[in-house]
Amino acid sequence: MILGACAVNERETAENDGVYKKSGNTMNRDDRHDLYNRSNNDQNYGFVREVKSPVPGKTADIGRSDALDREKTASIISKMTVALPNVLDSSVVVTDAEVLISYKLSETDSKTRFETADQVKKTAMSVVPRWYHVYVTDDPALKQNVENIGSIDPYTSNKDNTVKDTIRLMKESSPQGRKVSETENENGESREDRIINSR
Repeated sequence: MILGACAVNERETAENDGVYKKSGNTMNRDDRHDLYNRSNNDQNYGFVREVKSPVPGKTADIGRSDALDREKTASIISKMTVALPNVLDSSVVVTDAEVLISYKLSETDSKTRFETADQVKKTAMSVVPRWYHVYVTDDPALKQNVENIGSIDPYTSNKDNTVKDTIRLMKESSPQGRKVSETENENGESREDRIINSR
């Protein structure tokens, strides 16, 4: 009986033109300043509701503006990283599939290195989409490598090799923290990811 009432309520909500248009358009709360953002400040939650288009075969219209803002994401990760204990400095690069983080430690014993690597990695993973892989290093010699990647043009011919080489050096010289899960390694790579990346 309760489930039936919920279904009726959901159907009424879906039919309500104030919630979404039947054309499949999205209602974004930031577009309705008169109803939702009375104070018009950054304290509001973001809210979007997507509804599958009633027109068969019509796909979602995803434009460049919908993509992840890599520079803003790198800035957020960097600020969160330097807020961690023992981290004095942080350089972050966000590519289309990886996050590379170089940081400076206040203490360099092996236990601190391992725990900090785990914290830094988890901090980055909390910000980016789950399919991203995160690589960290506290090796001062690799800081410049990470910063150089940040200045590479996305259309540079051998940028992928540069990123791969830096990732390999980061994994060789620095702890990466704990495994993410039973099926993923320390960097969030599954077995299939590792096979693809080794090619």
